[in-house]
Formats: sequence, C-alpha cells, structure tokens
Amino acid sequence: MLPQLYSAPNEHYEVHISRCLEKFDLVFPHFEKSAKRILSVVSDDDTFKSAFVQMIRFHDLGKLTKQWQNNLSSKNKKLPSHATVGAAFLYEILPTGLKEPLSFAVAIHHTDRGLLGDNIEKPDVQAILENITDSAGHIIWHEEMCELFAENSAEKKKIEQLTVYSLKNMARGLRIWARGCNLLEQHRRRLQAALSHHILKLCDVSAANERKEYEKQSDQDYFGGWLMVENIRDYVEKLRNKLPEG
Repeated sequence: MLPQLYSAPNEHYEVHISRCLEKFDLVFPHFEKSAKRILSVVSDDDTFKSAFVQMIRFHDLGKLTKQWQNNLSSKNKKLPSHATVGAAFLYEILPTGLKEPLSFAVAIHHTDRGLLGDNIEKPDVQAILENITDSAGHIIWHEEMCELFAENSAEKKKIEQLTVYSLKNMARGLRIWARGCNLLEQHRRRLQAALSHHILKLCDVSAANERKEYEKQSDQDYFGGWLMVENIRDYVEKLRNKLPEG
C-alpha cells in the first residue's frame, strides 16, 4: 500500500514521481548532448545523467512537509511553497557545476520568474512564515515521509537534516552563482538554468496532464492551463517516435 502522501488531489506523490521518471527516460536522450555542451561539466555520462534523475526525483520534495500535506487535504487553505525544499536538498547532494543550474531549475519551477521572488531571495523567511519549520529551524516532515524513504536510510537521513539554514545557504549560493560573474558568464549560466528548467517542466507537466485542475472547463476556455498541458503532452509524445541524433 502506498503511503498516504499526495502530489495533488487524488494523485499519490509516488505515482507522480514515477510518471515524471517515465517521461524523463523519453525526454532526456533528446537533450543530453546539448545539455553536456551547455553545462560544460567534466563528468562521466552516468554521473551527468544521475544528477538530472535526482532533479526529477526530488523536485517536489517540499510537498512531503506536514504543512503542505495538511493544507492539501484542507481544500480552502493556501499551499506553502515547496520548490525551495527540493532545491536546497539538491544543492547539498549534487556536485559543483551541476548543483547550481539544477537546483535553480527546481527553485523556479513554479514561479518562472528567474531571480525574482522569495524562492531565491529569502526562502528561509518564507519557510518560517508558512510554518514548515519548527522553532529550531528543522523542516517538519509528514510522518509518512520516513516510510517513503525507508529502503534508503542514507537519503532519509540527509532529508531529515534539512533546515531553514539549508534553504538560506542554497539561495545565497544561487544568487552568487547567477550574479557574481561577468555579463557573458551570466548569460551562459542563464542558458544552463533554462535548459535544466525546460527538461524538468517537460517531465513534470506531461506527467501531470491527467489532473482535474488541467481539464478544459468549456468550449470558451481558450487560454486555460489545459492548453499548456495539452501542448506539452503532445510535444513529449512526439519524442517517443523520434530517435535522438547520434
């Protein structure tokens, strides 16, 4: 039986992540060569691909907080931000050169506003205000999170060690990475983050296309979220029949 943890109403967390990974297997081969060139990271193929797999696996980690799960079940309550928790975790476990663009992609995957907003400027304050941390700064996880990672005690331990200071360190590191260089390098790093974000969004949105929130409401609903999801779903499905070059 699956842990009673959800990624959206009526969608188990594990089911969504599994669907995202299925889409990743379809999408990534088409972008791998470009990603290696643009990210300019010296690493073996397995390490490089593994970093992107981790991005997919943990992009929604923040949904496993007690506050997020409780608010989801209480339909009228605003959901706390979750993207920065996954970004902070990736920032701690991925190697330098990969952790920056991939963490950045996760941090903005529900804002799409680059360096604007609390996700990059002050996620630690945001976490405190949204009650996802305790008085000592530790992330308050839903009790079933431990069951979800029961078979990987090392990952579980690292997740449990995340604190408000992890969020602060991630945000500071990403701000320095994105801004603390010359203009040409800033543009190069934006390309790195943009491509990583593109891969994540293709997997995430195409995996979520069956959610009720993305249903077309009426024949006059020309610009709803359903259209974005439908277009991305169709794009990803076309990749299924198109072999990557090389």
